[in-house]
Amino acid sequence: MLSKKWMRSGEEPRLKDMLNDPIVELVMARDNLNANDVWQVVNQAKSQINQIECNAA
Repeated sequence: MLSKKWMRSGEEPRLKDMLNDPIVELVMARDNLNANDVWQVVNQAKSQINQIECNAA
């Protein structure tokens, strides 16, 4: 279960923690996904953002 500190405005759980949450794991399994699939998309998005920022500079 998430700590009460996440109930305060402005604080969010880390993605790593969310992906290790049992309920999130069940939902991902239902959708035939796992944490590695999510991390792959996150890393692709980071690369695309970095590429855009480099091209804009």
